[in-house]
Amino acid sequence: MPSKNLGIKNYSVYIPTLRLDRKDILNAVGWIDPSQQAHRKGQRAVCDFDEDTITMAVEAARLAVSTNTVKNISACILGSTTLPFADRLNASIVTTALGLDDNTEAFDVTGSQRAGLSAMRLAANLAGQSISAATDDSDVLCVAVDQRRGKPGSAIELVCGDGAAALVLGQEDVIARILAHKVSTIDFVDHFRRSDQRFDYLWEQRWIREEGYFKLVEPVVHSVLNEAKINADEISHFILPCPIARVREKLAKRLGIKPEAIRDNFQKTFGETGAAHSLVMLCDTLDVAKPGDKILVAGFGQGCETFILEVTPLIKKRHATRPVSLESEENDHLIPYVKYLAINELMQTDFGPRSETDSKTAVSTAHRHSKQIGRLIAGECSVCGTIQFPKSAICVNPNCNHEGPQSEHPLADEMAKIKSITTDYLGFSRSPPNRYGMVEFTSGARMIVNFSSRGDLEPAVGTDVNMVYRIKDVDPLRNYQRYCWKALPVRTKNKGENS
Repeated sequence: MPSKNLGIKNYSVYIPTLRLDRKDILNAVGWIDPSQQAHRKGQRAVCDFDEDTITMAVEAARLAVSTNTVKNISACILGSTTLPFADRLNASIVTTALGLDDNTEAFDVTGSQRAGLSAMRLAANLAGQSISAATDDSDVLCVAVDQRRGKPGSAIELVCGDGAAALVLGQEDVIARILAHKVSTIDFVDHFRRSDQRFDYLWEQRWIREEGYFKLVEPVVHSVLNEAKINADEISHFILPCPIARVREKLAKRLGIKPEAIRDNFQKTFGETGAAHSLVMLCDTLDVAKPGDKILVAGFGQGCETFILEVTPLIKKRHATRPVSLESEENDHLIPYVKYLAINELMQTDFGPRSETDSKTAVSTAHRHSKQIGRLIAGECSVCGTIQFPKSAICVNPNCNHEGPQSEHPLADEMAKIKSITTDYLGFSRSPPNRYGMVEFTSGARMIVNFSSRGDLEPAVGTDVNMVYRIKDVDPLRNYQRYCWKALPVRTKNKGENS
């Protein structure tokens, strides 16, 4: 990372709006291990039935990369330990949904709970070296996301939450400049998950605390402070994801970091978002940081990775998106524990014979129409300007019917209104009922879509909707899932939220 101006240009976070109350978990399975009652307070964020790490990554990235800046992105780095595909470039699904250029570099970073910070390091290296075919001021997108699942009643089920964070790194107009970076790689096993297993095996908490955090984090932090040539008491914000009580406080004291510098880890509101959590906490810190503040962010996992960043005056000019603090407060509704188990296939559930339908994906057709499907690209008539989806060789306007090529018109970031809606309890859904209908975009384009949920009530005709990237269906025979764009009713603004 050779450039002195290298740093973060923009950032965003996506936290699913469903919440699972920890006391509901413990009321159901707390008898297995009474010691888990220590986690009884608070909630955890959980994905809806049509969300996963890919959809969360897309939603976080859409907030960080605008329509005007997407053309500057030369690479996309995706960090996670819970990606859906082991042998398919998951980052390529994200780049397609974002409408990034076909020449965009893309990488998956995985294998450790510090995968988010490792993805940030790789993104910073690419942005600093400008090794791509893009110009020297090209930007790199870094997205970290996780959707960790634990056995019912386990510590992981209680303390973890689902979420994603996205950073745009570059060398121009940065709001937080990278001062130093250090990393150690040590095969310390605090937990593990084999490639053919779904759940982590967790070692004893005291072992993790004493031999892991206290012995592995401290020397790396000292090293990064020395490289940045600053004292520990100059750190304005200290970020270290750790759900074990009092670890961060003891480490800060041993390091000489002020107690007030320790950042909230959101354990009471949405839980620890795995490989994404260092970046989620970093985004929350940038929401409140002032020019000149120095941020130390660390991630633990098979060693330790650390960055020190300095906030620049440009932080004041950043166009504010939804703050992480509001994301933590957002709660469309609490999901019953049994429903959470069912939609995550953590219990055997009979969804009836309609769930047995073969839904094999026509991969060849999906590839040919990848731009329309993946990015929701409509066609615009060159004669009358009518917008239509799908794009066609003939204008649908009866007063025009022009035959010829149509220009591209993206719909994914365009507002729409519900024109009709149907609630269907007969068709299969992992979270009944199905809801679908017609929406009309601001540009006049109309299309039939599925609706993603925001609570249990049917939205009214005329309701404003945004388009969101979601799971369309899962082929149970081949274990292949495909994605699509759905309509989501616009949420009511909370106090203090920007438009």
